[in-house]
Amino acid sequence: MKQKLTVLFALITILSGFSAKAEEDHKDHHTSHKAHVHGTVELTLALEGNTLEIRMESPAANLVGFEHKATTQKEKAAIKKAEAVLLSPRELFSFNGSDCELKKATADVSGVMGDHEHHEHEEHHQEHGEKGGHDETHSDILADYHFSCNSPGNLTSVTVALFDPFPGIEQINAIWVTETGQGADKLGIDQRAIRLR
Repeated sequence: MKQKLTVLFALITILSGFSAKAEEDHKDHHTSHKAHVHGTVELTLALEGNTLEIRMESPAANLVGFEHKATTQKEKAAIKKAEAVLLSPRELFSFNGSDCELKKATADVSGVMGDHEHHEHEEHHQEHGEKGGHDETHSDILADYHFSCNSPGNLTSVTVALFDPFPGIEQINAIWVTETGQGADKLGIDQRAIRLR
């Protein structure tokens, strides 16, 4: 089952990457292998059996206000605060039609935390013939959530509460896949629910 969910996430990532690239090309903006639009968060949901996996990917600027490596105590505190919020998914997601219990939550803030990671990131770019540096850095923050739902067939929507703790978020592009369907929603301050039916 875990392998199927991984395949679903890979498919969702590929499809959203093609869509984002086409949109960026159309706008004649600089494109990369991933969408990176300030104010916008990418959210993917995969429900298989009673397992619900949610992945969030956001430019760091939406969550902490900057994308460079943290150097001041204020910046480091902003990262720790954002990480604490992301690791409290009970306050970020609510479920309609089914009770879903959190099994695991992870948040990756390494893109903006610490010099050690910065050097490894630069070396990665050099190994692949890419340019690094502050001016071209687009740091993302990732979070993954694994829930077990007691009545997955009755889950009709997931309400997302990322806008309040993170005012830098203007829009959430949500893509979802279940055993019976798939879809996409654009969420905003006035529309926070992902409808799964």
